[in-house]
Amino acid sequence: MSAEEPSSDSTRDRRAVLQANRAFYEAFNARDIEAMADLWLRADDVTCIHPHRNVTTGHADVQRTWRAILTNPDQPKIVFAAEEARVVGDIGIVAGREVVAGVPIVATNIYQRSQQADLTDNADTPDNTWFLIHHHGSPVLHTE
Repeated sequence: MSAEEPSSDSTRDRRAVLQANRAFYEAFNARDIEAMADLWLRADDVTCIHPHRNVTTGHADVQRTWRAILTNPDQPKIVFAAEEARVVGDIGIVAGREVVAGVPIVATNIYQRSQQADLTDNADTPDNTWFLIHHHGSPVLHTE
């Protein structure tokens, strides 16, 4: 295998992170508060930055922000496209573009692979599950 060919493990990890990312947007578009909460690592140091907002830290506070968004009847669905994924060890990074009601937003979602020792708060989850540890959405700056 050449240095440029990804190993089957890295390809499998990349696919798993992309699937976790798709589950994130499916939970968003279904307005599924419980599914959204289950996608996040239950930890005090997870973070989320919604467009035009400050950083929110901690699973409970992050979930409060998602609950407010997902219960808003005027919240449009999100289309996520142009996704690029990279896995480095137990961290997966997915960057791409969200389109919300026709408005482009750049987004970065960072995932951490579960290890049995990390699962005290996600106790029923098997090893090798990818949990969100950070979401950042930001409007695209137009400079024309």
